[in-house]
Amino acid sequence: MKRTLRVVFLFATAFILFSGSRAYALVDLEGRYWFTDMDASLRISEGSVIGTDIDVVDDLGVDDKKNFWEGRITLELGNHKIRYGFTSFSWDGKKTITKSIVFAGKTYTASTSVESSLDIVYHRVGYEYDFIDTLDNRIGVILEVKYFDIDSALKASALGYDESESLGVPLPAVGVTVQVGLPFLLTVGGEITGITVGSQGYLVDGEAGVNFKPIPLLTITGGYRYLTLHVENEDDEGDFTLSGPYIMLRADF
Repeated sequence: MKRTLRVVFLFATAFILFSGSRAYALVDLEGRYWFTDMDASLRISEGSVIGTDIDVVDDLGVDDKKNFWEGRITLELGNHKIRYGFTSFSWDGKKTITKSIVFAGKTYTASTSVESSLDIVYHRVGYEYDFIDTLDNRIGVILEVKYFDIDSALKASALGYDESESLGVPLPAVGVTVQVGLPFLLTVGGEITGITVGSQGYLVDGEAGVNFKPIPLLTITGGYRYLTLHVENEDDEGDFTLSGPYIMLRADF
């Protein structure tokens, strides 16, 4: 419920801020389907009890290949754009672990059946300025705030353990976007955003694709995307990498 309210609030804020300029704005709505390959590890400590470095796929049996939907909305005001994107990722696994794991202060002993889950909600709100925008050729800069809502949990019924940990990670990011026009209603383009905050973590989110515009207000895209996030918070640590092809349908209003 909290996540839903957060999304509604962000959309409502964008509408209020720009409704007065709606006559001059172009609204782009995007629906994406991403075929991901995931690599993740985490360490969750509790007090003085340091957690184990856990490989989510190898140690917990989580499926590393899963597909997800993403929604984006862009409000265009000439060369200026306000952007919002939302994705919800969710993985789960069940495995009889082969080594003892310390998670959130509890020791899950080897040969215990452990159920696990990892959920990440990714919000991105940003501003784009295209300093070159002629026909289908475009070069711009991006300023964004990215927010990751991360929930992880391990359950072992035989031990009476059911532990979970939540972490909210807000990160500013900067980046660039490029598009080049081609014949036959095609363009190629991509963007990359990222940030590093020293020992606390780093982020890279990049994509590239080929766009086909069969009619003026509709674009179909096929491309590849790479997202990696590293976060540290005291004795807790997480590494998440997602990569794979995506398809997109965008409508302009």
